[in-house]
Amino acid sequence: MKYRKWTATTLVMLLAAMSILSACSGKGNTNGQTGSASPNGGTSETPKQEVIDIDWYVNLSWWKYSGDYGKDKFSQLIRDRFGLNINFITPAGDGSEQMSAMIATGAVPDLITVESWLDYKSSLVKGGYLISMNELIEKYAPDFKPYEDIFNWYKESDGNTYVLPNYAYSSHAMKPGEKLVPNSGFTLRTDIYEQLGRPDISTADKFLDALERVKNEVKSYDGKPIIPLQLYEFTANGNSSLDWLQEYFAIPYEKADGQFANRLYDEKYWDTIRFLNDAYRRGLISKDNFTDKRDQVNEKIASGRVFASLTAPQDFTDSMRTLFNNDEKAAYETFVLRNYEGDDPVLTDIRGFGWLVTMVGKDSKAHDRIIKLLQFLNSKEGQHLVHFGWEGETYTYNEDGTISWTEQYMDATTKQDGSDKQWGMGFNLLMDWYSVKDLFPKPEKLVDIYLSEENMKKPLVDYSYDTSARIGKVIPDHPDRDKMQEASNRISLYWGRELPRMIMADSEEKARSIFDETLKKLDEMGRQELDQYSNELFQNAKDALGIKHSWPLYNN
Repeated sequence: MKYRKWTATTLVMLLAAMSILSACSGKGNTNGQTGSASPNGGTSETPKQEVIDIDWYVNLSWWKYSGDYGKDKFSQLIRDRFGLNINFITPAGDGSEQMSAMIATGAVPDLITVESWLDYKSSLVKGGYLISMNELIEKYAPDFKPYEDIFNWYKESDGNTYVLPNYAYSSHAMKPGEKLVPNSGFTLRTDIYEQLGRPDISTADKFLDALERVKNEVKSYDGKPIIPLQLYEFTANGNSSLDWLQEYFAIPYEKADGQFANRLYDEKYWDTIRFLNDAYRRGLISKDNFTDKRDQVNEKIASGRVFASLTAPQDFTDSMRTLFNNDEKAAYETFVLRNYEGDDPVLTDIRGFGWLVTMVGKDSKAHDRIIKLLQFLNSKEGQHLVHFGWEGETYTYNEDGTISWTEQYMDATTKQDGSDKQWGMGFNLLMDWYSVKDLFPKPEKLVDIYLSEENMKKPLVDYSYDTSARIGKVIPDHPDRDKMQEASNRISLYWGRELPRMIMADSEEKARSIFDETLKKLDEMGRQELDQYSNELFQNAKDALGIKHSWPLYNN
């Protein structure tokens, strides 16, 4: 008999997976009886079925279900129509430990949702832990027709697709020549900016000078000290504010000859670190920013303490709404941040192949119900429900096909006492935003006009471009795929560890020294080989899209 040799690390990962995912699929629940779900999301009259508990892991520590699960109408519909009761699981940190534990042990929940650019899906596929979407569709939902171009983009080497994305933009649905708003949108407090006389912030150094004026002249809001500059939360892999700052500083990801360019090694990238280090040394970034999680960032925006934010307004809409409802003068506007030379930014628009991707565990006991649920959430009916709720109750149709919110719904959202959670609207893990974005009513209330995407991001549209090829298209059977993914993870974690040290350095010279040392270390960790691999994926993406260049300025 052979005995498996367990390392301490493997054992810890196994215990972590078992504790997190101990409620995995297949446990019956006799609390409710329903009719079986038909492929189109309807409910047949026969036979009745007991409700099955399933686990849905979402790899975002800050993600929360939008309603009051188990009590709201959306979760009751899932139970009654599909015979499912969902237990949502989120990680305490960035999720890397949980995902590594799943890959190492095979303790995979019924549904897993992760960021699309992380290649965990391939490791799960290789381990045999997932069931393909095309197999589920063929077997249980043959009339489910996902967007073909999006579906094919995610094919693995075995010819199967194992994921369904959210917020993906199909070429079959896009209007010819359509220009979309960018994903990011740096914001600042209009009232405070007006108080300063709307100073020139056309370059990075002028913007920092304006922030210093906020610190020294405005000082506080509602008795609390102002935070001149707020970033996203820091994670093990870095900070999303820096990811977008490189777009505002117009740092290219492609060379003139069409080859992939690692932005970290562009001399202009140092300017992003210099900018943040300068801001920190001048007391414009709070020390708390380096330890705060998303909830704390939300609280600070809602309290009115944040002047400028290098984030995205859609991520903090609720906080901005809370602040505005308490003080109508305390509104945010987007602004165009430029590099030290004053170059126009090159922003990534919201088109693409998805923000999150959702997968189904192979060992789930509810495959038939899960794929019908996913089909429903991808359908016109499902999209209308998660965005608009119930016709006649939360909305009514206008003659032009758009909707109007009911008085009942508007009253509930205005109260801010949680009564709007009774419907469970806003479930975003399978959202197809493009299919419904033009159906919303034109905002009438001042707060809705202010927070509308059309208003908030309008100044940024001229700088927004389709950069879909930037992240590359996976080559499923590439012989170095696993090796390169491991290298990417190691490099990303090392960068995430060193980034706060660069920003918090007590001098520009010290920040530059840490930056240079970090790049040298990344080279030692295999960065150049990883760049060559990234270039192959980049060229594969451009070929799939039929373009010669992806960097927008090379196409002008």
